[in-house]
Amino acid sequence: MSDDERRRARTAILVVLGCLLCQMAAGFFYASRVLSTEVLGDLGWTRTMWASGMAPMLVVSSISQAFVGAACTRFGVRPVVVSSLLCLGVSVVVFGAMQSLTHFYVAMMLLALANAGIGDVSIGSVITKWFAKRRSVALGFAMVGSNIGSIVYIGAMAWVLADASWRVASLVVGLGGVVIILPFAFLVVRDPGPGEGAEAEAEPAAPEVVLPLREVLRRPTFWVLFYSLFCYSLVQLGLVDQFVLYLTDLGYSEREAFGALQLAVGAGIAAKLGAGVIGQFVSNRVAYLVNTGLLVLSLILVPFAANGLVLTAFSVCFGLSTAARDVFLPLVVAESFGTRSFAQVYGLMILAFVPGGALGPLVLAEAHRIFGHYRPGFFACTMLASLAFIGLGWLAARARPGA
Repeated sequence: MSDDERRRARTAILVVLGCLLCQMAAGFFYASRVLSTEVLGDLGWTRTMWASGMAPMLVVSSISQAFVGAACTRFGVRPVVVSSLLCLGVSVVVFGAMQSLTHFYVAMMLLALANAGIGDVSIGSVITKWFAKRRSVALGFAMVGSNIGSIVYIGAMAWVLADASWRVASLVVGLGGVVIILPFAFLVVRDPGPGEGAEAEAEPAAPEVVLPLREVLRRPTFWVLFYSLFCYSLVQLGLVDQFVLYLTDLGYSEREAFGALQLAVGAGIAAKLGAGVIGQFVSNRVAYLVNTGLLVLSLILVPFAANGLVLTAFSVCFGLSTAARDVFLPLVVAESFGTRSFAQVYGLMILAFVPGGALGPLVLAEAHRIFGHYRPGFFACTMLASLAFIGLGWLAARARPGA
């Protein structure tokens, strides 16, 4: 390896580390969920009112993701990520000072806007540009940042909550994270320059064609993946939103509930790193299919979480499947539609988060309100996710990736 190649490799590794650190900021959302008991008790809200904050958040997040790829192309990834982190700081302030549902909705929408700029589309786009041969490994390493951030944020939130109110905890933890991460966005994360990145690494090949939107929407592959993402968002955001409340209903303490949530997030770290390695050897479609089967298994386990061993098994399966999706789905999209069309296609696909993420918390909260427990909501989520598993099985059996 020449000195120039070693220099490019070091730069690429630094970019991955920067992406990982910026993704850590997304952990504030998960940490805010552990404040549910304190917020409901302080403001007198119902669980449905708390869950309703997910709807405006997901609308803003999904729609803004569709524009993130275009913004990264026009302005570069650095301004997008820096602006997103500043927006996160504003959302933390609004959240910590909120007195009404209107304030809550504004905080959630600002948080959604911030997370869109440090999310899968922007980070996936920059990693795709920097790497060709080891793309899955680099993507898995970068995406693990949100899981590490969640563990750090949740732990810090629980530590501050021991001696302070939920308002102080959210402000100290949220703003502290922004202050620490922001310099890395300014100094490390960037697009590749001439002679750097995937173009310098890849073998010469015919140039890819950017697919027209009509062609993308015509392909069954897009709609199968779109529905699968709908199910992942339904399950993931629904369970995360109601998880602490569900476990306290079962008799667990808040600290035990926090620990179960941290275990799920921690399992996600291994999942993303492992998914990156698996992506080097296994068909991306098959890997995504198996991963969705693991999600269905976690849903089968969750109604029996009163048993400590089952709760542990659920946390691990849920954490593995929801985290590995962040790696496997982008790889399937890039394989199916090409890297030049990745930002456009994936940004459009993220719109599945609007109905999925909004319905998940509401379905579970309303199931609890009507029936007094969450089991009917869990059953509905299991059936929907099983249909996604069947669709992905059909997709994996198809011979042509671009079909």
